[in-house]
Amino acid sequence: MIIRSKDKVQVNGNNKPVWVLDTDALTVTYNTADAEPSVTTFSSEHIKYHLHYSAEYRPARLRKLVNEGTILSYLTDLDRSVTEAVERQVSKMLENDTEYLRAVAVGDLAKARGLENMDRLCAREPAYAAMVYI
Repeated sequence: MIIRSKDKVQVNGNNKPVWVLDTDALTVTYNTADAEPSVTTFSSEHIKYHLHYSAEYRPARLRKLVNEGTILSYLTDLDRSVTEAVERQVSKMLENDTEYLRAVAVGDLAKARGLENMDRLCAREPAYAAMVYI
């Protein structure tokens, strides 16, 4: 889904929207009259999931964020917040994971990394439910 802001700017004789959100390409484009468009691309899967969920269930919210010009800061903040929340949860889980602590103590880094990845997958579910699918 592509959402364009109502505000327009004159670029090379053409009216272009100031803000453009492409939920499939995961991009936010900012057009100005005197410079090349600024395109920000997001790569995290939680932004992809959030944009697709929002496009289906909360399209009015996305339109409002685009029209207000706050979509880029909204997505940047969400990206940072979800990443930090998952990492905090993983850290707490690893502190109490005796198998992980034992693997680190004996230098079995492959096992420790595998356990860390498993905990990260487990931590994503509640974080996504609380922060992504809203």
